[in-house]
Amino acid sequence: MPTDDSRTPFGDRSPVDGDDRPGPWWEQGEEPDYRATLANERTFLAWTRTALALLVCALGGLQLIRVAPYPLRLALACYLIALSVAVTATGYFQWRARQERMRRRRPLGHSVAPQLIALAFLVLAGLVSATAAVSVH
Repeated sequence: MPTDDSRTPFGDRSPVDGDDRPGPWWEQGEEPDYRATLANERTFLAWTRTALALLVCALGGLQLIRVAPYPLRLALACYLIALSVAVTATGYFQWRARQERMRRRRPLGHSVAPQLIALAFLVLAGLVSATAAVSVH
């Protein structure tokens, strides 16, 4: 019995390099395995939950921490809001790129987004530390 080395996680056929049919990206290529699609969606939802948590922290920092000076609380809240927007956009663009790559049977690729988000959280930790240091009399 011959072995088939062209099997992929998306099915039994070899990868499709591209699909030049006219239409939106979500109609290009072939429908990927539903498990990969659902996993990609869960990852996007995790990005969205993180962004929502950052927005809640912005509101809490602005309204609830009355011991810090208002300009410092405002700067922290604005940074958190900007970080929330960046996380939302990153999550969407990563979801879309991966979904499109799966439809075209291409490698998912790598992203620098996790490193950038980690750096942004380190800056956030510095801002929170500065706020705490100024708040202590």
